[in-house]
Amino acid sequence: MPSDFLVRTVTGLEDLTAAELTEAGHRVADITKRQLIVEAAGPLDTRLADDVFTIRASAADPGHTRAGLLRAVAELTAHLAPEPGISVTASFTGTRNFSRYDIEDAIGGRLGVPYFSRRHGTPPPPGTTDLRVTLDGKVMWLGVRPHQAPLHRRAWRKATVVGSLHPPVAAAMARLADIRPGHVVLDPCCGAGTLLIEARIQEPGASYHGRDLDPKAIQAARENDPAIAWRTEERNPDRILANPPWGVRLPAVESFSRTWPEAARLVAILAEGQRLDARWRVVQTHPLTVAGRHPRIVVALIGK
Repeated sequence: MPSDFLVRTVTGLEDLTAAELTEAGHRVADITKRQLIVEAAGPLDTRLADDVFTIRASAADPGHTRAGLLRAVAELTAHLAPEPGISVTASFTGTRNFSRYDIEDAIGGRLGVPYFSRRHGTPPPPGTTDLRVTLDGKVMWLGVRPHQAPLHRRAWRKATVVGSLHPPVAAAMARLADIRPGHVVLDPCCGAGTLLIEARIQEPGASYHGRDLDPKAIQAARENDPAIAWRTEERNPDRILANPPWGVRLPAVESFSRTWPEAARLVAILAEGQRLDARWRVVQTHPLTVAGRHPRIVVALIGK
């Protein structure tokens, strides 16, 4: 029997995540900022989502007033039994006369015995049931995480370095690269290896090579996945995946990518002001919001 899920994404990955889930046979019923409502035809396996919650209840969006919020919370929780030990994380779109903590405490006060509030920054203890509440302008949704940790916390990630890429973003880039069995894939500034590791999970039949100027980054990458050829010089790749340092600020006539080899397709995540060199023709752009910054994923081909 189909189940309904609340799928949370990075801002800008909504449509790519919807395509991933649709291709897997699921039905995407609604898409709003950072959120998909999905009717799953079976197990929901997604690399692009930040997290997934089983929908337990819904009510009409309460609008902007506190009185409306309390009425909606009463409706939302009317048929739900209190649970021992819960925490609540809430978010909303638009301007409201209440905060996320007001939403969380209103839900927690009705459902949690005990309830662990996040209002003062204290993390809930291990074993707490995590509830997710979102107000998307149309509906107020309540879901419960069906697994222990958020999906973006990858089991393979044992080491990181400054600038390590968010894994769902890396997974989206790997998907856009259209890697096939037998392809040679290069990351010229691999950091802790996030891009190539996420790519290898999607297509284990390709050959992956990563290089980086920082020995600590190579050490972290090897710890995360020793099977990839780290610190190698692959001169004829079929695909290039890249997360160049976001601190780089160069005039448009220059580019950090000028020393990279050519490939049939390049997928890079660039900060504001960063550009590829003139060899590359950008054919797709996907603006994102990540950690308060506004990079963009670009897909590029060689030539005019």
